[in-house]
Amino acid sequence: MFLLLFSQSAFAQSDQQIYQQASEALYNLDFSIAESGFESLTREHPEDPQYWNAVASALWLKIIHEQQKLDMESFSGGARFGTSESKEALSAEDEQRLRAAVSTAMAKANAILKANPDQVRALYALGTSNAILASFEATAKRAYVSAHGKAKEARKLHMRVLALDPSFHDARMSVGAYDYVVGAIPAGIRWFLRLFGVGAGDKPGGIRQLETTSSMGSLARTDARMLLVVIYNREKQYDLSLNLIDELHSRYRRNFLFELSKGTIYGKMKKWDDALRTYEQVLAKVTKKEDGYDRLREAKVLYLIATTNVERLQFETALIDFGRVISSKDATIDEMGNAYLWMGKIFDSRKDRPMALRQYDALLSLDCDPNLKSEARKYKRRPFGA
Repeated sequence: MFLLLFSQSAFAQSDQQIYQQASEALYNLDFSIAESGFESLTREHPEDPQYWNAVASALWLKIIHEQQKLDMESFSGGARFGTSESKEALSAEDEQRLRAAVSTAMAKANAILKANPDQVRALYALGTSNAILASFEATAKRAYVSAHGKAKEARKLHMRVLALDPSFHDARMSVGAYDYVVGAIPAGIRWFLRLFGVGAGDKPGGIRQLETTSSMGSLARTDARMLLVVIYNREKQYDLSLNLIDELHSRYRRNFLFELSKGTIYGKMKKWDDALRTYEQVLAKVTKKEDGYDRLREAKVLYLIATTNVERLQFETALIDFGRVISSKDATIDEMGNAYLWMGKIFDSRKDRPMALRQYDALLSLDCDPNLKSEARKYKRRPFGA
């Protein structure tokens, strides 16, 4: 996640406070507060490209959050970014605002560089603009070819920053992210992609660059840590990922995604009791409307609890939990369909065919994902586990 840096000596105390408050809001998923704060800085300092980049970054994170792509599973390393629950809908207004903010940032940075080609912070800002566009194209649009070109340009610009000022550790973030992502591509495919300008990549080197930013960077330190959570998870270094999540969540208490990610990682570790405890803690905060967790749907957490109890082989409890999903006022149609499907399979496993068929029929009455209906029809013809 490529959020932006500002030299603290470059703005007055009030600007520091506004930027800090906006950044805190952004990491706590309070997107409207973050946007408002960053936009106020663009009005006060319209020639500073980094403030325009900050607006664009806030918009990007809001967009992928609304698309249900800002979670651990979206970054799990599959062929496509996102999950089966992700949406592709994108507000034309939000996209236009994001692209306008990035365009303005680039124009302001280029104006500075025209007068002084080696102005480090302008070079950094221009690289950041390209990194934001790369992130947006890859995650919100799934336009991977376009994203690669912009990420490569961001890396080139930030390598130039480091050549001019090796202590500018924040510039290592886009370098490390690019090197890791390209290095994670299977060797055979990467060899083919080199024909189209994709570099060789360097997974270990990319991780080292990000770790340097996370420990020695300035305001990009948090962004580097958030990205390392994802990378450690992909590399099955789960303990490192959990440690970083705990550090981040202790500071940004309203960001419920950290706690949900913790549950996901426990699941990958097959520590189902720990996963259940985590999800139950999340549900308690949702119910109490504590730490802004009321912004998280209750049914989403109930479904995670139910499937975790399936993994724990606590099928009777899971049936109760799936029933709570179905009766929840904020459950999606697909969550209800999945709940009915699981209940049908559990009843089939218990040789209670009449109850299983009742669940499959209930699923088929919903206007849910056709794939779920296909599964239900299959199990109506032949019992699950038969």
